Amino acid sequence: MIALVSVKDKLYTASEKIFKAIDSNKLKNVHIPSSAYLEYELILKSKGIDGNKILKEIVFFQNINNIGEIPLDSKIIVTSIKLREKFQLSYFDSLHVASSMFLDSIIIGTDKDYQKLPHITLIDPRNV
Repeated sequence: MIALVSVKDKLYTASEKIFKAIDSNKLKNVHIPSSAYLEYELILKSKGIDGNKILKEIVFFQNINNIGEIPLDSKIIVTSIKLREKFQLSYFDSLHVASSMFLDSIIIGTDKDYQKLPHITLIDPRNV
């Protein structure tokens, strides 16, 4: 998500391609965990981005056609705690992984920490 709104990001082009493919229904069954929206908001807020701009960007993602959301619930939180302890994941990485496990265990990303998880399929966005 961050890569799509920052033209300077090294993954901007790949991210733009992915979200266009989702929007046109060429890439199907893509879901964003609620935790990713929360992390996105906190990152932008920490950079001093105005709340109205953050709101517009989150609504932008919500309005992309054919994209689902994985709601954050207590099962995901419990699973994320276990994952954090077992694999030393960051708070948000553990939430994203736990969320994916309740759907299809696939994550599009480049975070090396995901590679140490035997039950997760990591797809580099540049290869989508």
